Amino acid sequence: MTTPRIEKVLHASIDNLYVGSEEFLAEIEAGLGAAAISAPKVGYQGVAGSFGEQAAHEYFGGNASAITNYKEFDDVFTALEHGEIDYGVLPIENSTAGDVLEVADLITRCSLYVVGEHIIRVRHNLLGVSGASTGMIREVYSHPQAISQCRDFFRHHDRINAYPYANTALAAKFIAETNDPAKASIGSLRAAELYGLEVLEKNIQTAKNNYTRFVILSRHMEITRQSDKISLVFSTAHKSGALYSVLAHFAYNGLNLLKIQSRPKLDTPWEYIFFLDVAGNLEDANVLIALGKVREQSSWFKLIGNYPHCHHTDRQ
Repeated sequence: MTTPRIEKVLHASIDNLYVGSEEFLAEIEAGLGAAAISAPKVGYQGVAGSFGEQAAHEYFGGNASAITNYKEFDDVFTALEHGEIDYGVLPIENSTAGDVLEVADLITRCSLYVVGEHIIRVRHNLLGVSGASTGMIREVYSHPQAISQCRDFFRHHDRINAYPYANTALAAKFIAETNDPAKASIGSLRAAELYGLEVLEKNIQTAKNNYTRFVILSRHMEITRQSDKISLVFSTAHKSGALYSVLAHFAYNGLNLLKIQSRPKLDTPWEYIFFLDVAGNLEDANVLIALGKVREQSSWFKLIGNYPHCHHTDRQ
């Protein structure tokens, strides 16, 4: 238990550290205790039958007043920024194929926050038109991530060529419209049902434990007592030991790093930004001290959000 004397020293350290950074502290203060929007308007990328639609419905349940689909990832960001929707649900990471880089890059450029996350188990199926069989298929269409997650299937069926498509459900819709028994898509059982396709093969993903993590985006931070995961992105000076020096502050303050991912800086060749997930709550003194030091030593810094950590679910 923190004694009053230690607590006083910690708060004095925070006050000294954030001198001249009142705007950043105000950004955090605005999110503390902020309530989630009731009966929100929610947006996701894709069409009916996509994993994005599933994540949106599972996370918000029957609480959303409307759940709207958008064609592209950046369309969801634009809708959020313009106030057309209150929350956006977008994929950020798959357990086997890695990060959804387009979404990560959009997060760095937009003034939006992550206020939650939801993880779904992804089961990919080969979907074709009535009368088709796996042996007849020569072309398969799906999202690049879905294709990547089914690499063993394509290795064993080398006569089949894979073609990227904007979304798994859109690919299923395309196959239904072409009505060509030589073409198939990779998608969910719901997509097969919605677009009148036959399931030619079930669970063709390489990893049987295949999960996709979706983030819930908002124009405002929502920090509660249950918020135990912090996401941020930063860049460091391009010199030896710079990254080590920044990361050391988490260790000094007893904070657990959950993930670190580097991305090229779009405007500076051969330099990088770092996405970081760390366990903690922004009401914690040690967290504020660590973030203050990281921000101080970063050439660029952005707080992405503080939200409840989600463990995977097998619902689907």
